[in-house]
Amino acid sequence: MARLSTYDDKGSGIQPGDGLGAYLQEVGSHELLSPPEEHLLLGNLIMARHRWTESFLGTEAGLQAVWDDLEKWKREEISARSIIPGPPKAKPGGKDVEALAERLHNLFASRGRRIARPFAGGRKGGVCPLVRALLWVGLRPAPLERYKQAAIKKGGARLEAKIHGFRRAFIAERRPLIERNLRLVLSVARKFEGGPMAYVELIQEGNLGLIRSTESFSARFSVRFSTYAYLWIRQAILRALEEKSRTIRLPVNVTQNLRKAQKEAMMEDFENGPGEARAKLNDMLANPTVNRPVLSLESGPDDETRLGDLVGDKNAVAPEQEVIAADIRALIRDSLVTLPERHQKILRMRFGIGADRPCTLGEIGKEIGVSAERVRQLEAAAFERLRSGPDAVRLAELLGTS
Repeated sequence: MARLSTYDDKGSGIQPGDGLGAYLQEVGSHELLSPPEEHLLLGNLIMARHRWTESFLGTEAGLQAVWDDLEKWKREEISARSIIPGPPKAKPGGKDVEALAERLHNLFASRGRRIARPFAGGRKGGVCPLVRALLWVGLRPAPLERYKQAAIKKGGARLEAKIHGFRRAFIAERRPLIERNLRLVLSVARKFEGGPMAYVELIQEGNLGLIRSTESFSARFSVRFSTYAYLWIRQAILRALEEKSRTIRLPVNVTQNLRKAQKEAMMEDFENGPGEARAKLNDMLANPTVNRPVLSLESGPDDETRLGDLVGDKNAVAPEQEVIAADIRALIRDSLVTLPERHQKILRMRFGIGADRPCTLGEIGKEIGVSAERVRQLEAAAFERLRSGPDAVRLAELLGTS
């Protein structure tokens, strides 16, 4: 079996000893799966996953949680695809997800009509057919997590330890299948190389899609695992491009429509020249939210000017205002010196000059031993002295009064 280094020499630019090169060498050490090997590994994977899911789906709380979701589907509160995974491509005459949900609902409902506690009793209580049906149909990871939590909540720590044990066994069984399909991730990620995300990031996202495909693959799909995994790998990479390639994330439907419009415009340009598809694409690109780049404040029109230096700060105080305020404070201090000591104290306390906060007339009255009304009169007299004092003209000019 040839190592992956021969694959890398075709223009990837990988240098010996770097992290990506070491990873690719590791991937190349895993041989490709033959059909019998894939069949054996898939059998082990599905059996281990069945043992894990059966550990909590076989409980009364787990089955009750499934029944609650089926009832929500019947009331059209959730979709069947949010519970049951579908095949990569529906075959003519095959049962779709809605038909499978209907079958499960009828099976659960028929038992509920006959027994008071339809999901109690374990295997001896007759719930094994329900569990077998769920294992054959398969369930998505998100609802499985809800059913597991419902079972643990009622079953306690002992059941939780049992479930975790089966989960570890499932992870061990899926590892060789994942390792032997890592080359598939490389080939899919290579198609998106040169875009906004680095090749190593595309590989990471594709690996997440590969791992996700092992959670919901079912023998009823009648496809090879690599076919099913390819769709999950591609979807994971596309979703990462939609969510992480922009500084400001656009909604998924916008990026999907934009990508579709670009593809249609390219096909139209190649076949008949610019037309409706090109006009539609231009309209979408005209939206500044879609097409306008995000500029860094460190960039600028030249090497010496930063964009951040050219953007005004509305909260900052203008330099001339700082100078004016300093002049006013100095003039007030000088003007107060010309007043009698009692008038000075009243104005300083009234306006918080040299203090933490302004004081009320009552507080000033208590401090100097007079009534609040008398303080008001003394305050008015102090202002009158300032208006007729030596600094009256300068105060009127700075404060904009006459």
